[in-house]
Amino acid sequence: MGIQLVVFDVDGTLLHTGERLADATAERIAALAGTGAQLALASARPTESLRLVRDQIGVPMHLVGFNGAEVLHADDTPVREVGFAIEGRLAAALANFVAAGGNAINVYCSDGRWLGIGEKELLDREEHDTWTKATKRLANIRADQLLGLRVRKIMAEGDDRAIPEVRTAVESVPGLVFTHSGMGLNDIWHVDSGKGNALVALGKALKIPLSDVLAVGDSDTDVPMLMAAGTSIAVLPGASDARAAATHSVRGAGSTELFKLVTRLIGRGTIPTQA
Repeated sequence: MGIQLVVFDVDGTLLHTGERLADATAERIAALAGTGAQLALASARPTESLRLVRDQIGVPMHLVGFNGAEVLHADDTPVREVGFAIEGRLAAALANFVAAGGNAINVYCSDGRWLGIGEKELLDREEHDTWTKATKRLANIRADQLLGLRVRKIMAEGDDRAIPEVRTAVESVPGLVFTHSGMGLNDIWHVDSGKGNALVALGKALKIPLSDVLAVGDSDTDVPMLMAAGTSIAVLPGASDARAAATHSVRGAGSTELFKLVTRLIGRGTIPTQA
């Protein structure tokens, strides 16, 4: 039947982290709705941040937030949610990471709260980059305050020399995944989430076979999604594994070339030529 669902990563794919979505990019995504294909956003960002991106685009879009830990239909009804409880060793390691100074953790709870803990400048940057505000901000936290919290994702940011204890604690818990971006950013999430598993769940809910899905991304965490989709685009200069996983590649986050390729692969419609 051709492409029925197009799924876009956000940071590094539609925009550069820290920047706002360009009006021209929003217009070009919105134009894709006229092709008859359904649209989705998939990101490590909180789902609330994706709602803001969707609002700017102005057309119905399914949402995959927290690296796949939460999946929502375009009307915000849930498709699935994956979380995990913070165990003792991990709670202690996270508290020690913050106490070392110059570091921060962002704890995204399954009940929708976002706890920002640690270095003010780092928390400010996360709020700026996601266009949202933490529910509560703390300078420090004790391990017992973290223990047992059910979360969708934890982001630990700061000095890479202070992260080994956290990584070791994550690796001691069956089912947890630790990913490092190389920029002082580290995500902790459950293996059952992930963008690949989320895409499978969304496709099943929409009754769209993965062979009729076009996925677009740039990073290592996009690789399972790029591999699951029948057609995929790696946005350059992205991770080498993303380039290897994708069926196509194109240069430039949010570029004209990207949307020309998307439109050609869908096989119908045209992109707006002006902002």
